[in-house]
Amino acid sequence: MSKVARLTSPNMMAVLGIAIMFLSLLLTGFVSVSETRISEAFPLRLLEFSRSSLLLLLGVVILCLFLSAFGKNSTMIFLMGLFGSIIPALSLFTTGKLAPELAAAVGPFARVSPSTGFWLTILGSYIVVFASWKKLEQSKLMRAFLFIVPVIAILFIVMTGRIDELSIMKEFANREDRFFSELIRHLLICAGAVGFGAIIGIPLGIMSVRSSRVERPTFAFLNFIQTVPGVALFGLLIAPLAYLSTVFPALRSLGIGGIGWAPAMIALVLYSLLPITRNTFAGIQAISPDTIEAGIGMGMSKAQILARIEIPLSLPVVLAGVRTAAIQAVGNTTMAALIGAGGLGVFIFQGLGQAAMDLVLLGAIPVIMLALFVDGLIQLLIGIVTPRGAREMTDDTAG
Repeated sequence: MSKVARLTSPNMMAVLGIAIMFLSLLLTGFVSVSETRISEAFPLRLLEFSRSSLLLLLGVVILCLFLSAFGKNSTMIFLMGLFGSIIPALSLFTTGKLAPELAAAVGPFARVSPSTGFWLTILGSYIVVFASWKKLEQSKLMRAFLFIVPVIAILFIVMTGRIDELSIMKEFANREDRFFSELIRHLLICAGAVGFGAIIGIPLGIMSVRSSRVERPTFAFLNFIQTVPGVALFGLLIAPLAYLSTVFPALRSLGIGGIGWAPAMIALVLYSLLPITRNTFAGIQAISPDTIEAGIGMGMSKAQILARIEIPLSLPVVLAGVRTAAIQAVGNTTMAALIGAGGLGVFIFQGLGQAAMDLVLLGAIPVIMLALFVDGLIQLLIGIVTPRGAREMTDDTAG
């Protein structure tokens, strides 16, 4: 499909997201109020207690509908996604603004939390943003901003204290010091896994291009690793690492053992290898043989061809693999809490054990925001390093 046809075709996905937002704002409970942390919550619709906030949110949704219906160029499609992306921040601001009044009406220990309508509105917003993202295949920068803007907006609202009366923020206030320590640990594990995955995976991809003897066993092993469930892989690593730490005390002194960060890091590195190796392999293979022959004709050695032709031209595709690995690592690191490695998964599993959903959300929401931010950031980087003439190749190869 041509660029013009893609932009002017009906955007039914966006209409679906807009319909979900309309119905959720009008018909379902937007916030829930409970007398205590664990007591039954009662949902309230925006129409019942804040019509001005309802009109504001509906106005933005109607604007998205207008842009969806009449947006026939990339700028209007981008604006549709941009307005859709700020709806989560507006919804959060509205909930936080109304929380003190609602809590005061119930009692001193009352908790106010987002309810079904809030989450359905977020879902509809995501569908609108994704619909815009799909239409903007030729602009990596616009795509990146669609995911970076809502994360920054939500962080601004949180940091300015606008939602301190929400139940999830009260859970945060009770665990503030540990939250930041676990967040840093989560980031370090993710960064370490993706970093080591790139250090190992990129050379593996290059060697796989050069030799089918390397390619076949490499991808057979990496494909097998992807089929192993995360918890199972963590469990399989406990026994050998515990044995090695017993035999070699130096490993124990480094914190390497059957539980902790070591099995989590190894498992996450193994999971990150396939997308990075596969995209490196695909990116180099997609380079035209004529380009390689031109380099040979100029007297370049194999090392010079790799450094000056193959790596620069395949870099956007390689970064697309790093993007996949990074998003995967952000999510999978939550399971590291099961083996004592820490991370934001600590709050998720504590909340499940205590039947405290706000504590679950304290761990889950930062993971989602972190994944969206990493996705947008790497897409922005891909847009910067992609030559204009190579963008079609990147879209076709990296999806």
